[in-house]
Amino acid sequence: MVYLVLGLIATAVLLGCAAGPVLDRLGRPAAHPGTAVACWVGAVTGTFIACAGVVAAALLSPPAPGHGLLEWLRDCLPHHGGKAIATAAGATLVLLAACGFRVARGLPRLRRAVRHRRRHREMLRLVAREDERHGDVLVLDHPVPVAYSLPDRRRAIVVSTGTRDALTPEEFDAVLVHERAHLRQRHHALLLMLDLAHAVLPWPPTIRRAKRTLPLLLEMAADDAAARACGGRTLVGALRRLAAAPGVASGVASGVAGALGAASPDAGALAERVLRLESAGTGGPRRAGRAAASAFAASAFAALAVAAPLAVAAATITELTHLC
Repeated sequence: MVYLVLGLIATAVLLGCAAGPVLDRLGRPAAHPGTAVACWVGAVTGTFIACAGVVAAALLSPPAPGHGLLEWLRDCLPHHGGKAIATAAGATLVLLAACGFRVARGLPRLRRAVRHRRRHREMLRLVAREDERHGDVLVLDHPVPVAYSLPDRRRAIVVSTGTRDALTPEEFDAVLVHERAHLRQRHHALLLMLDLAHAVLPWPPTIRRAKRTLPLLLEMAADDAAARACGGRTLVGALRRLAAAPGVASGVASGVAGALGAASPDAGALAERVLRLESAGTGGPRRAGRAAASAFAASAFAALAVAAPLAVAAATITELTHLC
């Protein structure tokens, strides 16, 4: 039993404190951002499972009030000393208060984001018009280039007339494919869950680093989809034109909760994306082999990062329910 609890704590520490820095030291696998996203999502998910298991073990281990549930009241409690019971009850109250405080901070942020999105969509219905050629696009009559996507069932991509004026038809199509990739791969939901995770559990370095790193990796993943459909040079041209325009597209999108834009407000991140796209054609078969190996390693790591804490937490809680 002791070894299970220690293993659960060790898993939480390894994933929450070591996984993020290790993934950062390995560097961004910029050629294959999907593998990096899988690793980060697995590490964050595993961290949450392990931390939840630690909390459950603290609540269920004797003589904590959660131990044995109703049986605790009848059988277990009289066998423990008064000081032990008071200590366990006090620790449990502190733990529950801390968890409740974090959840209370995180849930209003989620509600504000959803409410902000709803208001923004209502405003768009008033000021934007539907695009005749694209069934999922709303057009704003404004000279500043704007192109971003919002999670919505229909008309989820917002562009301005300035975007069409600044881009060639091929570049405009590349931007639309980029935004559709965000929507198809549910990047908005992933960022929203990551934001909520950071609000509830902001201490682990893995979660802090994931919040800083994942947005760029998701942009790279959408870049890949657009480059495959329209060509890397076309997408690079679109990104440079949007970034060079005053009131850059993603600068507008960044003010909308949950929005994702093709051009990054961070000049360094945009330069990294452009450099990656320009060098995408080099490497040949050797690069393809590295891609397959990294994809396999990422899948194995993500599966292990989720399965290991889940198995240890389940075994620990099962064992605790039989202890008195």
